[in-house]
Amino acid sequence: MLKQMILGLVIICLTAYAHAWALALAFDKLSPLSEWARVKPTNFRLSSALGVSVAWVMAAHLAEVGIWAGSLHALGLFDDLETSYYFSLVAYTTLGFGDITLADEWRVLSGLIAANGFLIFGWSTAFQVDFLKQLRP
Repeated sequence: MLKQMILGLVIICLTAYAHAWALALAFDKLSPLSEWARVKPTNFRLSSALGVSVAWVMAAHLAEVGIWAGSLHALGLFDDLETSYYFSLVAYTTLGFGDITLADEWRVLSGLIAANGFLIFGWSTAFQVDFLKQLRP
C-alpha cells in the first residue's frame, strides 16, 4: 500500500505541475481574449471568451488524465492505452462506473486518482471564476 501511495503522490505532483503550467499559460495567452470581450461586452464576445477558457481547461484535464493513463499502462495494469485512459478518466472525474477496476493490489490508486481530479477540478473552478471576473467591465 505504501508503494501505491508514494507512486500516486508522485503522479499527483506531476498533474498538479501540468495544471499549474497550463493555467499560467492560459493567463498569458487568454489575456488578449478577455480584453477583446471586455472592450465591447456583447453576449457573443463574453460567451466566446468563456468557451475558449473552458476548452483550454478541459484540454489540460484531458492531458492530466493522460498522465495517469500512461502511468497505469506503463505499470502493466491494463492491456491497452484506451482502457487505461478510460479507467483514468472515470476515476479522475469521480464518476467511477466500476465496469473496469484495478487489481486488488493496486486499488488504492483508484482513490488517489479521484482525489487528484477532485482537487484539480476545484482549482479549475477557481480559475474560471477569476477569468469571468476579468470579463466584467
